[in-house]
Parts: sequence; structure tokens; C-alpha cells
Amino acid sequence: MWLTRVRDEQPFAVLPADDAAASWIGRRSAARADGVALTPTGPLPSESALFRIYSISDTADATRSRSAVVADLTPSEAAAGDPSSPRLNDAAGVMLLLPVATMAASAEARDAYVSWFTTTLARLPEQPGAAPPAVWIPVAVCLTQTDEAADATRRDALQWLESFGSETVRALRAHCARFSVFKVSSLGRAPRRRDGIDVVVGSPEPRGVLAPIRWILAETTPRAAA
Repeated sequence: MWLTRVRDEQPFAVLPADDAAASWIGRRSAARADGVALTPTGPLPSESALFRIYSISDTADATRSRSAVVADLTPSEAAAGDPSSPRLNDAAGVMLLLPVATMAASAEARDAYVSWFTTTLARLPEQPGAAPPAVWIPVAVCLTQTDEAADATRRDALQWLESFGSETVRALRAHCARFSVFKVSSLGRAPRRRDGIDVVVGSPEPRGVLAPIRWILAETTPRAAA
């Protein structure tokens, strides 16, 4: 909703693929005099393609269109311990989100996310007959909630991930031939509590949210980012 064009970068837009996804996005926020209020919402809609990535051009093509779909963004339906989703065999890449503020605040949450992370990496489809690391699909690890850390801009992303447990980076290197770690903030600033509601004071200023998508699209021919 608040993405802005990045200087000298190919512009992309991430938009809901259907009415259910658009309604879910709309229910997540409400305008206030001092900013944007973040409201609780239900689970994601269950449609297979919830969001689409569009490439935006400065000039229209022969059909007078300035945009084109380059990939779908779909959530994984697999729970912990389930086998890899068959859809991943056709995916252009995988994005794994880890909430660093939540993990830093709770040892229980940290252990749960690290367990989920390492288990998920072990379930990704491997290239038949390939020597380890045999997961050839690009894997983008997104450290979210970075707006909560005052020194986020100075932190090395890979070292930040490793600070939650050395097994995280070991698992990445053991399983994934192509991976990268990104610092992401969908809000750009930490929410403040106002009248019992979390409010982003001023306008959100997303940071790094398109970087993992750009990386995946650059790594492989765009098909479907899962």
C-alpha cells in the first residue's frame, strides 16, 4: 500500500490477486489523525494465489499496457513436519520470514521459529542426484520487524540471523545452494500504543520489502514465487 519507487531499480508492484486478499489487506489498517492504526485481523484467505507481482514500465507497450504480471506470491499450506509442497517444484523461489523482535523478546518464540526454520529448509525439494547443498531453488530469508531495532541499519543480516542460533546458518549452508538474508520492515518504524491501539505515527516508510523479490527474480526465470 505504501511502496515507493526505488531509484535506479526496476519498479515492481505487489497487489492482491483477488477480492478476498484485497479485503484482508483493507481490514489490517485504519486511518487516524496521527497516522495509521494497525487492527487485528483473521487468517489469510485460502485461495491459491493471493498476491501478484507486477513489473511497471514508464511507457506503454503495443497493447497500451504499462504493467505485466511476472510472478505470483502464494503462502505455503504445509505445517511443521509435513513434506515439501508439490507446488514448490515449479516455484521461482522461496521467502522465509523470521520476526526478529518477537524472537529477541521471547526465548520460547525464538526456539519455535528456529525449529520451524531448520525443519522447513530440510523439507525443500532437492535436485535429484546433486551433491549437498542440493536445494537449488533460491531461498530468501527475511528478517522482519527490523523497525524495532535501533541499530538495524548497521547490523549484518547473516550475523543477525546467526545470533538466534548457529544452527540457522549451518542449515542454510547445508541445504541451500542459493540463498540470501535480507532485513525487512513493512512499516519502516515501530508502532506506538495510543488509546489501546498500535499506531504507526505518520506515514509508513517500508524498508527492504522488495529486495528479496528482486533477488529471486534476478536469480531465475520468473514463474511463481511461493
